[in-house]
This record gives sequence, structure tokens and C-alpha cells, in this order.
Amino acid sequence: MKQAAGPRHDAANREAERRRVRLRRLQLATLAWFVSILLTGAAWALGILEVGFLEMGLLVLIVLISLLFFHLALRSGWSRRFRDPSMTLVHILFAIFIGLWIIAKAGEGRTILLTLFIMAAFFGAFQLRQREFMLVALVAVTGYTAIVVHDIATQQITTSTQVVVLELAGFATLMVWLAWFGSYMANLRRALSRRNRELHEATERLRHLAEHDELTGLPNRRRLIARLEAAAQKSSRDGSGFCIAVLDLDHFKLVNDRHGHQAGDDVLSEFARRATTVLRGADWLVRVDDTVADIGRFGGEEFLAILPDTDLSGAGLAAERLRKAMADQPFTTCDGPIECTVSIGLAEHQPGEGIHRTIARADEALYAAKSGGRNRVKTA
Repeated sequence: MKQAAGPRHDAANREAERRRVRLRRLQLATLAWFVSILLTGAAWALGILEVGFLEMGLLVLIVLISLLFFHLALRSGWSRRFRDPSMTLVHILFAIFIGLWIIAKAGEGRTILLTLFIMAAFFGAFQLRQREFMLVALVAVTGYTAIVVHDIATQQITTSTQVVVLELAGFATLMVWLAWFGSYMANLRRALSRRNRELHEATERLRHLAEHDELTGLPNRRRLIARLEAAAQKSSRDGSGFCIAVLDLDHFKLVNDRHGHQAGDDVLSEFARRATTVLRGADWLVRVDDTVADIGRFGGEEFLAILPDTDLSGAGLAAERLRKAMADQPFTTCDGPIECTVSIGLAEHQPGEGIHRTIARADEALYAAKSGGRNRVKTA
């Protein structure tokens, strides 16, 4: 039968969602690249960019190859080997170097094309940390400074040196501010992500507490009733049968009276552990969730197990195996070993029968097991 999704399935879902987010960011980056190429192409067509046709074609080819590389790396999962699977820092540094090359060839249009750096830096807000932002700003400012110094040294500037230096100072200030603002936004995003994760974990803990017994960790009565209703609906749809086993620890009140409630709690906890271990060995058992089988604490020392896709004969074998596991070995408690047995009543769900009626018949079988001497299995 199909089993409930486990931790591995949940982790796979989370990784798939993160991969979708990374691919959406890459699509935005690709759009920004095409806008940049159009802007650069317009500058080239207007004669502002001092490069030949071959150089311009080579530039576009390099950009397209890099985009293909990033897409393949993310879609294939190859980039997951890195701390940042989105490869944001590498992508932005590549964009900065391409921008520096364009700026070096821009001449009078240099100031307008500085927007290429701004577009590249803003994508760091998705992922980069403060030190990485500062590295991006340092590379951009250092590269632009080198271009300005080279132009001044070779007397290639067409405006006054003061204007060029002022442009450099303004660019450096802008990049440092972008680095600070981007890291601030990235920190906010990470804080929000962390709080959302903590809220999700708290919600899951509350849901677990609402549906599980605090002492044994097994599903409680509310969860078991919901599972029984689901099993009954499935039975009415496809005709699959299931049985109910009601289990009650024999003379449990004497355990509490003679050994104390802590010892009684130890017996209940050990009973839950053994019962779950025994029932998990059955291939046909459907589990309530990824950690616990369909056996839960129904109240006090009474437990209930759902045995799907089996008739009374198969359920009887499972119940006898469970009864024997309890009787063969004393329970380890704070007051020493305590012997305790279990009585079990079985009932097979009938088509069209309400689950409470099925439970009542299993209770009647349990009463017969108690009346017959305890430590035995009876069927309704």
C-alpha cells in the first residue's frame, strides 16, 4: 500500500522548491542580461561603443555561453556542490567584469552605461552576504578606477580630469551604498525566512501535540478516530477491509497501586514501544505518519490498532504476536522489572457499518478476553 511521506520525501520537496526559486531568479537575471545587451547594442550602433563588429559578436557569444552554463548548472543539480547552489556571487562578478570591459570601450557614453553595474549589484539582494557584497563593490570600484587611471595616463579623456575624478567618486559612493543596502535587504530576507521556518516548526509541534499522546508519543483518540473514518471511507470506495484491535493492559491499576504512577508510566511507554516495533514488522501496515504506526492510546491503559487490508485470520496472527511480545518479557521500570500482560479484542469492519459500532464490537471481544482469564485474544 502507499505509505505516508517520510522525512526524505519532505526534504526532497523542500529542495525542489528551492530549485524552483533559484531558476526563477536565473530567469530574472537572464532578462536583465538581455536588457543590458540591448542597451550595449544601442550604444554600439550609435557609435558610442568603440568596438568592431567581431568584438561585439564575441561579447554577445560569451554572454550567451555563460547563461547556458548557469542554466545547465542549476537545472542539472551540478551547482548543489557549492555552498550557494544559485552561484549568485560568481554570476554577479562575471557581470561586473563584462561591465568593466564595456565601460573601458564606452568613451563619452560611460556614465550612462554605469547602470549595468547597478543592475548586476541588485541581484545580490537575493543571496549575497555583507562580505560578498563588499567584494562586488571592491571589484567594480577597483576596475573602474584602473580604467580612469589608464585614461588619464594615456590622455584619452575628452572631459576635464576633475569631472572624471568626480564621476569615479560618485560611482564608488554608489557601489558602497548599494553593497550596504543590498546586504541589509539580504539580512532582512534571511531573518524573515528563519522566522517563517521557526513558525512552521512551531505549528508542526502544536499539530503533533494535538494529535499525539504526550507520554507514549502515539496517536491519541482524536487522531485514531480520524484514521478510522478515513479507513472506512476507503473501504466503501474500493471494498478493502480492515480490522480493529482494542488492547488493554491486564491489572494495570495494581501496577500503579503497588509500584507507583511513575512505574505505571514506564510500563505504558514500554508497551507503546514494543507494540509499535511488532506492528511495524508487518508489510501491510499503514502508518499514521512517518514515525508511528496505526496504533494509538485510546484512553488510560487502553490502546487501539488499525489493521488494514486484512481479515480476522490475519489480524489474529498479528494480535497474537503482539500479546506474546508483552507476556514473554517483564517491563523495565523505575521500580524494577514488572510483569504485565495484555488482553486483545478484535473486530472486522463490516460494509456500511459505522466505526463506533466496529469499536463497540471490538470492546465486546476485549471484555470476553478479560472474562476468559486475560492475556488472550478474542474476536467479535
